[in-house]
Amino acid sequence: MDHSEVYFLKMNNGDDLLVQLVGDEDDCLWVTQPYRVELLPSVEAMTVTTSIMRWIPFESLMDEKVRISKTNILTYLMVDDIVANKYLTTISEQAREQRIKTRERQRDLLKHYAAIANTSGSFH
Repeated sequence: MDHSEVYFLKMNNGDDLLVQLVGDEDDCLWVTQPYRVELLPSVEAMTVTTSIMRWIPFESLMDEKVRISKTNILTYLMVDDIVANKYLTTISEQAREQRIKTRERQRDLLKHYAAIANTSGSFH
């Protein structure tokens, strides 16, 4: 396996993952940015759309190294450049959107606390 490449993992539990490989040991793989691949069929259009969703539900943990036991992996392969580029672009966009949402929440909290501070001395 090439390190820091994008790989597709077929897990024994049926999950399909796209990951960035950061380490390969005898008994496990170390990955970051694990995303579950979802196939969304459209009966009307007779097509299937592929989407990815965070495998770990907490954004703050997505950059952490995740240990996946090789006994839980059915098979794996390096994806082609087209899939790798789409995956990397998508996770970059999602990270940017998450940073924007976090800043907006922080700004709203600051406004809220400022409003409380401004009214705290006006009890009658």
